[in-house]
Amino acid sequence: ALKNGILGQWAKGAEEHNPIGLELLQKKGTKKMVKSKSMLTEECHLNDFLENNDIEVIDTDLGERIVQLAKEAPSHIVLPCIHKKKEEIGEIFHEHLNSPKGLSDPKELTEIARQSLRTDFLSADAAMTGVNFAIAETGEFVVCTNEGNADMGAHLANLHIASMGIEKIIPQRKHLGI
Repeated sequence: ALKNGILGQWAKGAEEHNPIGLELLQKKGTKKMVKSKSMLTEECHLNDFLENNDIEVIDTDLGERIVQLAKEAPSHIVLPCIHKKKEEIGEIFHEHLNSPKGLSDPKELTEIARQSLRTDFLSADAAMTGVNFAIAETGEFVVCTNEGNADMGAHLANLHIASMGIEKIIPQRKHLGI
């Protein structure tokens, strides 16, 4: 990974992780970052840390974006806004995304979120994703997603930070399928 230009950083918990991320973002002049697929950053309370240091963080997983707009923490590891009814989501979108009042159709709500997030992806200075597996030999990493947002962030932003625990590293690509 290092031979292929990957910059590796090591941290022992949030008190080391968050300042490392902040430094990388500040070096690039980041004002806005899109983020997806990272429970590690939730555990580190990275969003609050970065926002307290003048970096806007946009969660791009739809459920996490909803609870972020509602100023709540995710309620479930896989379904972060399972506790929200579509009518509540409509009100959140009306308040924060200027959608029509009283909207509750899931397809329409999804389209509103999609259009809003598209703007965020195109205007973000940086992206951060979690990692499901990282391959030490090559520096490749795998992020499993059902929304495509991790791909958008990693490919559109000028800076991509992959945040992961050391347990995600495997030696070689051939070990990925084992």
